[in-house]
Amino acid sequence: MWCRLAWLALLAALLTTGRWAAALTLDEQLLQWQHLQERTSYHGSFVYERTGVFSTHEVWRQADGDGHYRERFLRLNGSRLEALRSDGYLDCMARQFPDSPLASVPEPVLLLRKFDLQRMAAGYHTEHVGRGRVAGRDAAILLFTPRDVHRYPLEIHFDLEAGVVLKSLLLNEQGELLERFQFVNLAVGEQPAELLQVADCEPVRTEERADGEAGPQWRAGWVPEGFVAVSQGPVQQQGISSQLFFDGLAHFSIFVTAVDAGLMDMEHRQLGPTVVISRPVEEGSQRYMITVLGEVPAATAQRIALSVSLSSNGAADD
Repeated sequence: MWCRLAWLALLAALLTTGRWAAALTLDEQLLQWQHLQERTSYHGSFVYERTGVFSTHEVWRQADGDGHYRERFLRLNGSRLEALRSDGYLDCMARQFPDSPLASVPEPVLLLRKFDLQRMAAGYHTEHVGRGRVAGRDAAILLFTPRDVHRYPLEIHFDLEAGVVLKSLLLNEQGELLERFQFVNLAVGEQPAELLQVADCEPVRTEERADGEAGPQWRAGWVPEGFVAVSQGPVQQQGISSQLFFDGLAHFSIFVTAVDAGLMDMEHRQLGPTVVISRPVEEGSQRYMITVLGEVPAATAQRIALSVSLSSNGAADD
């Protein structure tokens, strides 16, 4: 969840600063915001909703003139959950139940900080659809409409004066809400250093590629057009081989994991826009689980999973 929240907060930062410039094309305006986003500081509270699961959060962001920044996230409801990030890297987390497992952050996820207009243009049609008002601030509304059935529509409301994303709505194929990110208050400006600290923050280790670690050989015979792998090959770590794919807005990962004979059931789960499709395969005497996890429709994730072959000569899904 924190990876998803971090990406949403990053998208908010990405479209930070600058007035709505009618003389610029949408791409030119987005490029301008991209250049400025790492140099914007702010503090605000936002709500996050995924298919009825609702939470509230507070965020502090301090940036310098060289493109470096530090962020603090605090969940305001439920058990305590705080996190610190530096330049997009998750530094540490503090939780009410510190003995629970703390997942590491795969290095490719950090590349989602890059806003790729060229990839977006291949997968989405972007248009300015009107004006609105969020958190007491005037907003312009952009709609990213997918060009095929393998992506979700995304509606973004951004501040006319400051450029900050005040609200984003991710919809399914029927136009039903899958995910909401929405500020309820926002103040742009410098943040005191003491507000960028978290007590009892547990360090998070970023996994490095283990080139010498053996893992299953596999390939995806099909991925939706416009999605590109963010690393040159699968990352091997802790017995799991994985690769992340990104289209400029959405992303999904493929995982291939060795499993015991008793863990060979199909799995299909979905929370908001995030779907998990798993299928078992056998290669010789070894059994594996192929899992697709990401923000794509279930039918797309299933097709991706079915196209994965454990042989370099495996047939692609036409």
